[in-house]
Amino acid sequence: MNSVRVGRKSVTPAAGQCVFCGIVERRQPSNIVYEDENHIAFLDIAPFSEGHLLVCPKKHGETIWEMDESEIGELFMLASRISRAVVSAVHADGFRFVQNNGEAANQVVAHVHVHVIPVKFADRGRFMDRKKFTSEELTEIASRIKNELNRP
Repeated sequence: MNSVRVGRKSVTPAAGQCVFCGIVERRQPSNIVYEDENHIAFLDIAPFSEGHLLVCPKKHGETIWEMDESEIGELFMLASRISRAVVSAVHADGFRFVQNNGEAANQVVAHVHVHVIPVKFADRGRFMDRKKFTSEELTEIASRIKNELNRP
């Protein structure tokens, strides 16, 4: 491992205050679309598009450097699988993966996660603004994604 460090300031939460760990432990509300022994995926609360979600390891780690290669591979293979369901569920034309490490890279929550952001041709070249959805809309979007994930 090299000695380069990802610099942080206020992104690191106090012990026991990680919002994503709170979701894993069901202390925080969320619209979970997928869960297995090691991972969880849930809708972003301030999405850039309909279906924008986060895929996270359940084990807390702040940056991808705290994961071994097999864990990184599993995380991105799952994100790829989930991206297919998201694109289908929201009738998107493509998708982005975004994975930030450290405050300088705009990592807001200090828990490793991959953003899966569906995009449509109509939004091509536009600045991505955060969207607002009602809790009912988020529940319905999550349901559509779960249905796609459960298709044979």
